[in-house]
Amino acid sequence: MLNKRFLALICGVIFSFGFAPFDLWLLSVLSVAVLVGLLNKSSNKEAFLLGYAFGFGMWLSGISWLYVSIHYHGNVGIIVSSLIILIFISILSLYSGFLFLLNNVLESLSPKKIIFLTLPIAWTLLEFLRSYLFTGFPWLISGTMLADTFIDGYTPIIGAQGNSFFLILLSVLVYKLYENITENRSALLLSTFSLLILMPSYFLKTVEWTSAENKIQVSLYQPNLTLEDKWSQFGIIKSQGMMEKAIEDANDGDLIVFPETALILSEKDNQPFMNRIKSKSSEKNITLITGILEREDNYRVRNRLQTLGTMEDVYDKVKLVPFGEFIPLEKYLGSFLDIIGLNLTNTLPGEAVKSIEIGKLRISPSICYEIAFDEHIRKTAKDSNILLTVSNDTWFGRSIGPIQHLEIAQNRALEHKKPLIRATNSGISAYVSKNGEIIESQTYFEDKTLTRNITLYSGHTFYSKYGNLPLLIFLILYVSFMSFKKLFNTNTK
Repeated sequence: MLNKRFLALICGVIFSFGFAPFDLWLLSVLSVAVLVGLLNKSSNKEAFLLGYAFGFGMWLSGISWLYVSIHYHGNVGIIVSSLIILIFISILSLYSGFLFLLNNVLESLSPKKIIFLTLPIAWTLLEFLRSYLFTGFPWLISGTMLADTFIDGYTPIIGAQGNSFFLILLSVLVYKLYENITENRSALLLSTFSLLILMPSYFLKTVEWTSAENKIQVSLYQPNLTLEDKWSQFGIIKSQGMMEKAIEDANDGDLIVFPETALILSEKDNQPFMNRIKSKSSEKNITLITGILEREDNYRVRNRLQTLGTMEDVYDKVKLVPFGEFIPLEKYLGSFLDIIGLNLTNTLPGEAVKSIEIGKLRISPSICYEIAFDEHIRKTAKDSNILLTVSNDTWFGRSIGPIQHLEIAQNRALEHKKPLIRATNSGISAYVSKNGEIIESQTYFEDKTLTRNITLYSGHTFYSKYGNLPLLIFLILYVSFMSFKKLFNTNTK
């Protein structure tokens, strides 16, 4: 049993290599196929433990980069930083444990002919749950690894969450194919079924869900400051100087974008500079969008996107980072976090999810962590013609965290078939096409400005219109039907 659990843990580690920057999604499919074999005829307890081991391996490999922000930038010691990460991973792994427990239960309820559906259904349901429960943690959603692959054609229909179902279904079919071959049974039907699932996804990539509108020149500025410099007088002077130079270099009608909290002084604390920027932008018919901290009278802050120039508007971050921008259950956890030395800022959430409209531009805005919440983005993306996300991933250095963050953004562009622009403090800033492809990007801590013409796209994909609702209805109906069927059969005996 211990050997099986260790193998499950290794499968979890291998599974994480499907995400950026490795993009070995075929290896992820195979790792789950091996796991299906390990789960064969397992008790409920053993299924939970195997799932927990798998999850622990996946999270240990997939989000170990959080250590960088806690240890190096949170000024927390090596032992305590490692302990915090291990506790977090241990909690997240419970989802995988319950996932495989649910799969065991569904297998006992489902007819043998469709038993191959139980793991994809359980997997997708638990990822939904993880995305919303306790404020949600929609990181490493399995389907995101399919962005910009030859089988990402389903994404505008079922989204990244639906791609999780698709990915795990492929894994189960791979195992079933192996099982048929080893038992000298005909694998032709199963092979044909697998191809029938894969081929539509490939051909759907050519469908034009949205139509081209106007073009606009966009410049992304990456201040490239260390965290120490960013929150210093030097950083303030450099960022403000870059903004003034950006306006001087811009052409009529351009869009200039600076990253999250590029301005650490609020508008009322920096009025002369803000008035000057507004005036210069308006004179040149330029729109400048920048991240800024807005300080309230009660000393709390709002993480804000502010537009200056041809149109003035603000968007305040709604989805805040737990333990980074606010403390869940602060009444109970506040004292503990003070003891271990984590000094956290309480940020006020925005009051509304809203788009930013500037002439021909209809922007779907998001700040940092928000881009991971597909339904949050859909609220504004469905009626936008471009997606914008800003971030400050300097907290994670040169780790794989910022690359995973960019991969998530690729999925949002692909779900809505609209271009996405991403501005960050020190990487990775990028232009992403409506097909989820990275057109141009900056690397970590690179002094480089990205400027190019971007075509705006309008229209709706199936996912834009309906989101995850059709998939969720299917999952709930399946579980409900099988449960009632079992209950009915039990009562009639």
